[in-house]
Formats: sequence, C-alpha cells, structure tokens
Amino acid sequence: MIESLYLAAGIIILILVIYDFFFTTLSASGMSFIANGVSIFSDRLIQFAVRVVGRKVYNYHGLFVNLMILSVWVILAWLGLFLLYSSNPEMITNSSGRVANGWERLYFTGYTLSTLGIGNFKPVSGVFEIVTSLFAFFGFVFFTSSMTYFISVSSAVVTKRTLVKSIYNLGKNPEEIAHNFLSLDSSYTYQQFLALQEMVDRHAVNHHAYPVVHFYTQAKAKNCLSLNLARLDEAFSILLGSDDAENLHQELKPLRSALTNFIQTLDTKFSSSLPKIKNSVDPSFFNYSEKVQQNTDLESRRKILQRLLKSEGFGWEDVV
Repeated sequence: MIESLYLAAGIIILILVIYDFFFTTLSASGMSFIANGVSIFSDRLIQFAVRVVGRKVYNYHGLFVNLMILSVWVILAWLGLFLLYSSNPEMITNSSGRVANGWERLYFTGYTLSTLGIGNFKPVSGVFEIVTSLFAFFGFVFFTSSMTYFISVSSAVVTKRTLVKSIYNLGKNPEEIAHNFLSLDSSYTYQQFLALQEMVDRHAVNHHAYPVVHFYTQAKAKNCLSLNLARLDEAFSILLGSDDAENLHQELKPLRSALTNFIQTLDTKFSSSLPKIKNSVDPSFFNYSEKVQQNTDLESRRKILQRLLKSEGFGWEDVV
C-alpha cells in the first residue's frame, strides 16, 4: 500500500514540476503556478528583510527570487524521482547486489538528475533503467535550459535598467520632465517619444515573457522603475492637460498607450505580488492645473502606480 502511495506521489510531483519548468522557461508566456507561488513568497521574504536591514537588500531581490525558483524545481524533481524509486526499493542495488537503503536511493536520485553517472548504484529492472535514462537526460536539459533562461532574464534586466536610466535623465520630477519636453525642439521631442515607446514596448514584452524581471529592483531610488515610471506617466498627464503642449498631443498618444498597456499588465499579472493600498492618493496632493486633474483616467492609473511604488518602498511624495 505504502509503495503505491510513493509511486502515485512521485509521478504527480514529477509531472507538475516538469510542466512548470518547461512552461516557465520555454513558453515565453510567463510563470506557471509553482514558479509564481515561489516568486511571491520570495518577494515577501525580501520585503520583510528590507524592513529589518534596509533598502540595500533590494539589490539582491531578483537574484534571490531566481535562485529560490531554481532550488524548488531541483528539490521537487529530486523528491519526485526518489519517491518513484522508493515504490520498489529492491530495484536499486550497489555493485555487489546489495539493495540500496533510503539514503542511498536519495543519493542515487541526486547523481541521476545531475547526470554524474557515478555508477556505484544501479537499477536492476528494465522499467527503472528506462526511468533512470530519461531523468538523466532530463537533468541535462534542465540545467542547460535553466542557464539559457537566466541569460534571457539578464538581457531583459538590462533593457529594464536602460529604460529607467533614460527616464531618469529626462528629469527628477513630473513637472521638470514636462518642462524639458516643451523646451526641446519638436523634432527632437518626437524622436524621444519614439525611443521611449520602443523601450517601454520591449520591456513590456520581456516582462510578459520573463515575469521574474519584475522582481529585479535596486536600492538607489534613481535606479528604480516604479519611481521613474510614475514620474514619466505624471509628466505625460501634465502635457496632455496643457494648452502649451497641444502640438505634442498626437505624437504623445502612442507612448501614452504603451504605458497604459504596461500599467494594466502589472495590475492583471502581478496583482497578487503588489502590495494592497487602503486609500488612493488625494488629487489635491498634486499641484497641477484643474484641466489635468479632470482627466478621468488618472485615478485608476495612480492606484496601480501607487501599489508599484509601495512594492519598492516609495510613495507619491517621492515622485513629485
């Protein structure tokens, strides 16, 4: 009876972890449920550490989440295969024919998955020989695919930091960014809009394909996406509500639309990982013209951005 439970549990765990691994690393469609759950849990650990140690912990945020996901995949695959071998323990023996005990089966499972092929223990049934061969091959695919995935994530992180730096260089608050756009030559401003739109769209695509990029934050405020993204979005609200910028409105709309799509993606895909807020910000907090504040889209945008800001330890007072 217990052997049947080991067999069923092992098969279920292996199916789930294999699906989760391949969906997350190869589908370019986000994270499956195991990776997503681990990332949320890891993020909460980091947020707790930030409250205890300080903002410098954010420098290790994405790395910690990535390593936690990889560790859980390895542990689950190891556990599932161990349970599978334990469903018929007589089928794993050492070179002299002695049946492996529990620790030895655990050891045999580890070197099978790691493709070491030490050979001091071996399966003695045809079924387990095939299983061992399959999971030795899976171990090879697992580690090579993981490295490829992490290289892609690193590239996406570089894109994210390039976007952050580009926004930061435009100004240190929304009004400064808006003023700088108005003071530039119109043709140069259009080029800036196009370049920013391309970077926002690229980051949005990377964000969807590799959601772990969301957790790569920084200790220094100037390097944080939430702060700079909120400043840029508020600057565009100022420009769209300004009579002086009417000539920019048409060219600004595609970039504003790209920002809108990205903000909405954050709300739908990362709602469970973004902190909850009790009250939305009072519009009177922003010293903008009445025409800007009448924008009916502002409240919903600010709610999402406020949650994003809070996830990196900021508030609206840091934006303006």
